[in-house]
Formats: sequence, structure tokens, C-alpha cells
Amino acid sequence: MRRVFIAGLLAALVLGGCSLRMAYSQLDWLVPWYLRDYVMLDAGQRTLLDRQLAARLDWHCRSHLADYASTLREAQGVLSAERIEADDFGPFLARGEAWWQEIRAELEDDARVLLPALSDEQVGELREAFERRQREARKEFLGGSEASQRAARIARMEKRLQRWFGRISAEQRTLIAAWSDALMPSTAAWLDSRARWQAAVIDALQVRTDETLFAQRVAAFMAPDDGAAFAEYRAQQTHNRDRTLVLLADVFNAATPAQRQRLLREIDGLAGQFEGLACAAPDRDERIALNAD
Repeated sequence: MRRVFIAGLLAALVLGGCSLRMAYSQLDWLVPWYLRDYVMLDAGQRTLLDRQLAARLDWHCRSHLADYASTLREAQGVLSAERIEADDFGPFLARGEAWWQEIRAELEDDARVLLPALSDEQVGELREAFERRQREARKEFLGGSEASQRAARIARMEKRLQRWFGRISAEQRTLIAAWSDALMPSTAAWLDSRARWQAAVIDALQVRTDETLFAQRVAAFMAPDDGAAFAEYRAQQTHNRDRTLVLLADVFNAATPAQRQRLLREIDGLAGQFEGLACAAPDRDERIALNAD
């Protein structure tokens, strides 16, 4: 679930070519698991989901957007230094973890409201969608040779950094390649962890008519995965996170004055958008219009 939160939050930060309001209005990660993408909902269920989404967007806007803006302003100060270290990112990671804990509690409440409304046929549809997407993810992330996977990983990171720094220099490309080579393989463990979580969701849905038992199982699959099977993956995550923080510091320290100016300008603009974003969730018609753009 943490990957879902991070992906959703970063979508607002790195999505290029559209306004922050458009990106924010599409953050369906605030309702568990992109439910519309997995299950065909009837009219009543769509109404229920829309109502939950509107309430969650409004809560999130009022509870977190000001913090996002102030954090970006704080990051501007850190990134105005001549050099930075990987440890400079520590306070921002801690803040993100605290946000995630708050959001996870809200998502658990949403799950208890939305999931019991699924029919047996929809639960089967959800199971099939989980299995299909798991196969697709294994093909996408584990298919091909190690060399092709390495090239794709480097290309993805270069694209992300270009969003903030502009054209990447030869020195920075060398740093990115070294970062890729220093990572611990974690994709298979991540996919296994995701499969266990999906199985727990399906298991909870088998008892969705029993409010007490269902709530217990929802709490279990929403809780952090601390099992033995997750320990190796957690170690890999920690290693790869630390290597990525080192890469970000190294890329910044190797940046040209023009790249640094662009980075600070992008952060300033994003902070301004958060500060100016009205704290009212868009209604359904507005979101439909935004999605069509």
C-alpha cells in the first residue's frame, strides 16, 4: 500500500504538461486501490464511491496541502546550498512517513465503507483483475534480459530527473548508471508482497457480511507488513532508498547553475500551486471534464 501512496503523491509533483488542479483531481489513490479500474460498478456503487472520494479529497486538501507547500518552501532553502548530503533528505522522509500514517487510517475507513458493497460476481472480477495485473507486472518488470532491465531502469530515472533539472549531463548519466548497478534486486520481492496483500483483500471480502470480522481483516491488510516473508524485501528497500538519496545528492552537487535555477524555479512554482489550490474537492462533472482534457 505504501507504493500506492507514494505513487499518488508523486503524481502531483512530477506530472508534466497539466495543471496541479488537474493532477490533484485525478488522485483516485485517496480511495482504496483504484476501485473503478478493477471492478465494474453499478450506479449506486459509483455514487457511493464518488461521495467517498469527494470527502477524502476535501479532507486531504484541508489536512495536508498547506504542509506540502511549506515542505516545498523548506526544500528550497536546503537546495539553495552549494552542496547537499543524502542525510539532508532525512527530515523530509520522516515527514512523508507521518503523512502516510494519517492517510492509511483514512483509507482503512474507506475500505470498510466501499468494499462490503461488492457482489460475489464483483469479488470474482476483482480477483481476476488482481491476477491479470500481477502477470502483466511480472512481464513488464521481470521480463527481458538483465541488460534490458538495467537500461529501462536508467532511462526511467533520467526521465524523472530531467523533469526537474532539464538536460542531464554526461557526468550525471554516469552517476545514474552507477546508482542502477548498486541497487539490490527487489522487484520479485515487491511483486510477492503485493500478491500476498491482494490475497488478504480477497480473503477479507469473503467475510464482508460480518461487520466485526471484516473490520478485523481490513485492519490486518492495511497494517504494515512485518512478517518474516517481508523482512528481506524491507532490507532491500532500505538499501535502495539510501542509494537513491545518495544519487539525488550527487546529481544536485554535479548540477550546473542553470540546472539549479531550473530546479528551484520548478519547486517554487509547485509550492505556489499548492498554496493557491482551493480546498474544495471538485464535483463529479468537473472531474469528468478534467479527465477528458
